[in-house]
Amino acid sequence: MSAPAADVRPIQRTRRTRLAEPALALAALGVVFGDIGTSPLYTLKTCFTTARVGPQLANAVGITSVLFWTLVVVVCFKYVGTILRVDHDGEGGILALLALASPKKTSNVPPRAGWLAWVVVIGAAMLFGDGVVTPAISVISAVEGIGVVTPAASNAIVPISIGIIVGLFMFQSRGTERIGKLFGPVMALWFAAIAVAGVVAIVKTPVILLAIDPRRALGFVAHHGLFGFLVFGAVVLAVTGVEALYADLSHFGRTPIVGAWYAVVFPALILNYLGQGATVVRDPHALDISSPFFALTPGWTLVPMVALATAATIIASQALISGAFTLAEQAINLNLWPRMTVLHTSQRHAGQVYVPAVNVALGVSCVALIAIFRSSDRLAAAYGLAVSTTMLATSIAFFAVVTQKLHWKKRAALPLVVAFVTIDGTFVLASLPKFLDGAWVPLAISAILVVCAMTWLEGRRCVTKSLAAQAMPIDDYVARTAPTIAKPEGTMVFLTGDPTGVPFMTNHRWLRRRAEEERVVLLTLVRSLKPYLTDEPRIAIENVADRITIVRAKFGYMERPDIAPVLRACEHGGLQLDSADTSFFYAEPKMVRADDDPLPAWQRGFFAFLYRSARPLPEDLGISADRRVEIGVEVEL
Repeated sequence: MSAPAADVRPIQRTRRTRLAEPALALAALGVVFGDIGTSPLYTLKTCFTTARVGPQLANAVGITSVLFWTLVVVVCFKYVGTILRVDHDGEGGILALLALASPKKTSNVPPRAGWLAWVVVIGAAMLFGDGVVTPAISVISAVEGIGVVTPAASNAIVPISIGIIVGLFMFQSRGTERIGKLFGPVMALWFAAIAVAGVVAIVKTPVILLAIDPRRALGFVAHHGLFGFLVFGAVVLAVTGVEALYADLSHFGRTPIVGAWYAVVFPALILNYLGQGATVVRDPHALDISSPFFALTPGWTLVPMVALATAATIIASQALISGAFTLAEQAINLNLWPRMTVLHTSQRHAGQVYVPAVNVALGVSCVALIAIFRSSDRLAAAYGLAVSTTMLATSIAFFAVVTQKLHWKKRAALPLVVAFVTIDGTFVLASLPKFLDGAWVPLAISAILVVCAMTWLEGRRCVTKSLAAQAMPIDDYVARTAPTIAKPEGTMVFLTGDPTGVPFMTNHRWLRRRAEEERVVLLTLVRSLKPYLTDEPRIAIENVADRITIVRAKFGYMERPDIAPVLRACEHGGLQLDSADTSFFYAEPKMVRADDDPLPAWQRGFFAFLYRSARPLPEDLGISADRRVEIGVEVEL
């Protein structure tokens, strides 16, 4: 007999509305668009250096045209116009595409990782890898403006940059909402300033408007041969923030992000790039200073622009930092990463999270990069390859989603995706020469993350398989259990992913004897492929025998499971679990070598290390230590 499903609304966090609130659009300027919004500081100069061309009119117009049309095609058409339309109940990012494309489970034991999982995990890892470079290059490129104002202060650029980075990461625990409120107005001022500076330069040299003609971009690339192709490895710097933009979708929603892009960010970027191109045409020596960007504001306007650029680049780092937090929670909840502490920083916006371990890792890595590379030019050589790989992975995952889940006809989706893959593949190939110049750093970080993720995924599969083998089917358990006693001495709650059997019973005699005297509850936490559950019951209670009850608690993959509201919902459904005589039993795997198809010894040991380092499930759920019972389980890997 089944008890009625019990709702548990305390688990649900109130979500933001999808209305185009001006406040959300303003906050999005401070969080979502920081990275792409400060790319004018270093991109144009890097393009000239990579293409190995001088500041002649044709070259300035050609490079500016390539930048212009890259923003139009990659950001406006691909991401804002297409990719952002495919969200998972408001969640964005490459891991959300994986969750959306994943088939429903037919068994409690997860299958081995397929090709799509590999593509998405590699793409997400690459985004993290380039995320280490993003704050470093953003901050140091602005602080280098101090050297333009006062060359004597050049030696202080690295220490100042490190100090700013440390302060930025210490501020993260305040949450995206508070940071957005603080940073949004500053970024609005930044976009206004770079737009005005660009307009002034365009008025002085209007010939740069020829860059709007796409033939100028095509002509430049075709005329310069190999280096005309390699320039795309520098042009990608202008759009590196688009993946963070997609990952931050849950923080603000599509409508505020799209509105802010077309109303503020896109016009400001176009005007500034055109203005920088005009400045190079008018003054070829602009390429000799730290960046043509600062040549836009000579005289008394230089110092205020340096100060504003420094503030903007501090904010620029926020886009990918916030995206990294979101990706980390998605990876944990999709079983791609060990459990870590995840803090929800907003009661109004469910997607806003803070992950302390990720914050520390990113902060330390950024400080190390600044100390090692010491200039934006050297960091630019390390930047772009990893994130262009993420863009390529997103295009492939997008194709899987729209054909498998949204039921687009393949003949309609294929030309679009082929165009995306061609563009992204161009960026990847053009960025390959950066490998020896420093791009190996984010790639090495990404490789480590991929190994961790796939080892954890395979290890968890083996753990689940072993637990299923050691569980006793409920029918067998009922047949072997003594008749009902008048009053059970206590309650044994088993944390299990498979409620069709009673865990541990085949190998633990002590448990079988104790279970004959107590009530048994199988508590299953069901992780939905939806990010949030809003319109369906969270808790279902099923009494399958006199002293055996199954409790299913459902959570979206962006929601933090918590035992307290589950216990309250059970009490509401007539099942008292929040008492001193209730114990919670969970598995503690002991890794051994499998007889058939074993994991390599290093991977088996690595999974054991990851498992020991992970936050224990009972601790994650908030179960007090005096009510936990750890059961050793031998797991073959």
